[in-house]
Amino acid sequence: MEELEYTQKLKKLEEVYLSDKKALHIEFALSNAKFKKGDIIIEDSKGIILIDKITTYIGFGLPEPVYHGLLLKKDLTPKKNGEREAIYGNRCVELIKSA
Repeated sequence: MEELEYTQKLKKLEEVYLSDKKALHIEFALSNAKFKKGDIIIEDSKGIILIDKITTYIGFGLPEPVYHGLLLKKDLTPKKNGEREAIYGNRCVELIKSA
């Protein structure tokens, strides 16, 4: 085996590893999502949102879901400016209305 062949194989292994690792992070975070698209949730510091997209985030700990959506007023109608917000994780989040 030549050095070039070794380097190519190692690079391919690293690419597969990183891809599989990313897929595992996404699977874990989404399997722990407590809410779904269409739900209305509240978090004290962020406000009330209508979830229209769920992504994932990995920081210093385990991967967690990120809920994205339109900010709502207290009467659960969208704000006029169409402002959006993201709520990270399930901590300190409450369900107001299920889809």
